Amino acid sequence: MPSKCSVPACRGNYDESTKVAVFSFPNDERLREKWLHAIRRTDFKITKNSKVCEKHFKDGEVLRNSTFYNEKTGETISAPLKRPKLKENAVPSIFPGCPSYMSSSSAIRESPSKKRQRLEQEQINFAVKESLNSKHEYELKTMFTNFAEFRNCIKGHSFSSFWTVVEKNENMLFFNLSLKDDIPSIKYAVSVSNDLMLNASFMGERISKYKKVILPIKVNNLNEIFDILEYFEKGTIVESESSLNDKIHVIESVIKNAEDIFTDKNKFFFEFFLEQLHLLKCKPERYRYSPNILVFASLLFYMSPQAYKFLRNSHYMILPDPSTIRKIGTILKNSPQTEEYTNFLVYAKHAFHSLKDDDLKVFLMIDEIHIKPFLDYKGGNIVGMAYNSSNLATSVQVFMLQSLFSPYKDVIHIVPIDTFDASKLFDLMKKVIMGLEEIGFKVMGMVTDNNSINRAAASNFANPPKLQVKYDHPADKSRPLFYVI
Repeated sequence: MPSKCSVPACRGNYDESTKVAVFSFPNDERLREKWLHAIRRTDFKITKNSKVCEKHFKDGEVLRNSTFYNEKTGETISAPLKRPKLKENAVPSIFPGCPSYMSSSSAIRESPSKKRQRLEQEQINFAVKESLNSKHEYELKTMFTNFAEFRNCIKGHSFSSFWTVVEKNENMLFFNLSLKDDIPSIKYAVSVSNDLMLNASFMGERISKYKKVILPIKVNNLNEIFDILEYFEKGTIVESESSLNDKIHVIESVIKNAEDIFTDKNKFFFEFFLEQLHLLKCKPERYRYSPNILVFASLLFYMSPQAYKFLRNSHYMILPDPSTIRKIGTILKNSPQTEEYTNFLVYAKHAFHSLKDDDLKVFLMIDEIHIKPFLDYKGGNIVGMAYNSSNLATSVQVFMLQSLFSPYKDVIHIVPIDTFDASKLFDLMKKVIMGLEEIGFKVMGMVTDNNSINRAAASNFANPPKLQVKYDHPADKSRPLFYVI
């Protein structure tokens, strides 16, 4: 129940029709004495329930809003208070229904500093309002939501003589003509289509990236177009002062646009070339290699570590460090008896820490690559021996992960082998699956070709052995392990 006003003849909060805000007597003794003198109650004893209502204070003495001055924008932000409060040193001075001598009609005089602050704030508010109006007017001239509005915006703006502007087939074209041996050609071209998608090209080849923006992009402001035109006009893409990354983007665009003419014979070459270009843009510690490169590099290193070292040191191509290859498999083991090795799946362990949750549900893809038997001796190690026998390796077993819910794909283990029977292949498959599960991957299934040994190895996941699509998972019997050919 709200407290009642202690002022004589005041009915504040005595019934529903007279609800008002009330204030406790101040703790400061001098100010409390002024309050007591103002309300003129003889022998009045102040208690915690003693209150004076808002009716007895002048306008400006009861504060109903809290204000905050934002120095960055120059604005004063105001918000209503949950409960009104009194201005500092306020004293009740209005007593309706009481003798006139009890009330004071003198207005609170604004101090010079407060007045100056108020006037400055009014000027700032006016300037902010004008600035917002100017911004709104400017946006009306530069913003658009469809091609018709874009066309109208263009009419009111002029462009550098570097650009020729033409509208054709509901496309706005900006192009730069150059002459070489008196033969004209289009050097740069920027187009905005009917759906406001912006594309760019250099010498007829699509540009896929501008600064850090992937092209094409949808535009709705002339300033976006001006920035791109200015960027190209300065020759940032291909002139001598351009960055290596920009030049590489142009080359990548040219190659990617020619993908439709790739044949199976030269497809790997172009993929390899594109990957080498991409690696040029990275710092060595951020190199990430595709599965094809990892397999290629591992086989090359397996056949001749010395040749591999020479090729890397020549800087003709960027290849994985030998330590990375050692993490992938057992290709440097000098004896078939060293099946239990300390670096098992160490590459997968290293990769795991940089993956997201969507990358971790994977299928294990298993493939065999045949190689020519080869033996070498380097640094005390015999290179070329099979993992599973004392013979020379005739093939390598490659284990690769493919995520179900992301583009993640990586080679995680390579093993040199002689002839593998189904039992030994099953043991290795199970060991890899259990190792991956222990690291944190969720192996959902296996993929192999239709080789009879692969089918027989997979059938061993059932007891008795049986070829089927779904098996009990070796790491968790409640989960399925799928087999896909």
